[in-house]
Amino acid sequence: MSDQSTSLREDRFSPIPRYWLGKERCSPWALAKVTRTDPLTVSLGVPLPMGLSKTPTAGQVIAALKIYIALVAMADDKKQERNVGKHCLRTTYEEIQLYLKLSRAMVCEGLKLLEAADAIERLGYKPLVYRIKGLDPDRADEWKGHVKLPKGHLFGMRRVSSSYPIMLSEYPKRGQTAMNGLVIYLLLLSVCQRDTNVSLISYDRMMERTGLSSKNIRQAIDLLVNHDLISVLRVTNESTLEAFGLPVPAQALKGSPNVYLIKGVKGRRYNERINTLENYAALTANHQATQDFSE
Repeated sequence: MSDQSTSLREDRFSPIPRYWLGKERCSPWALAKVTRTDPLTVSLGVPLPMGLSKTPTAGQVIAALKIYIALVAMADDKKQERNVGKHCLRTTYEEIQLYLKLSRAMVCEGLKLLEAADAIERLGYKPLVYRIKGLDPDRADEWKGHVKLPKGHLFGMRRVSSSYPIMLSEYPKRGQTAMNGLVIYLLLLSVCQRDTNVSLISYDRMMERTGLSSKNIRQAIDLLVNHDLISVLRVTNESTLEAFGLPVPAQALKGSPNVYLIKGVKGRRYNERINTLENYAALTANHQATQDFSE
């Protein structure tokens, strides 16, 4: 379908709105937080956030976040724009199932959560038509700008065949750690520097934004690395930042932050230049650490 009309080259990125990633009461991390609601609170009749009628499972939130990422990428398509309008997409349960290898029931639950969390707006039912909220600059109540989603990397298998699922189909479907991983991934996208694939953020800041413990964050990051979504470089001093051609911001080293590289944002060759501390050391030894990373 849409893959025929939109390039899936490896460095292709799609705009993902800051609108949902920056909200407090309705955001990926707010949605994940609901899964940790005390059952006693629910039994006492205390209303759940976002008007939810029941506490979602981690698996349902994982499905919702996977679907959101897929829908954002699918909406970035000239054919979709001609058919249903800019920032919108037409799809089916079957197509989403193919992309993500989810059951129909889980797709249905994921879409309901995204609507409740104010991430998407349903415009049609047969077929499904959705609008990605926060991408239209003319909607002042939503527009907060956008950041980059690495569509080429996530949809890479579909360059081989349109019958293949996308990369996230191999990401775990259950468990708090897998859910936390997607939450951290979206958080890293939201702070990724515009001209690089680098996100610089401390554990303290991640804990503040997501409500997760440092142990939870570390486990989530390990999972993202293992599934080729990010890589990590430890920031030890200013020269580490300078190796990326990055300015050293005030308080940059406060809280011992790591540099997180988003796989695919600037293309595979860019990501392979420096993805680990070993890569950095090798480049430094060869006097190549100041090369241009703009390709």
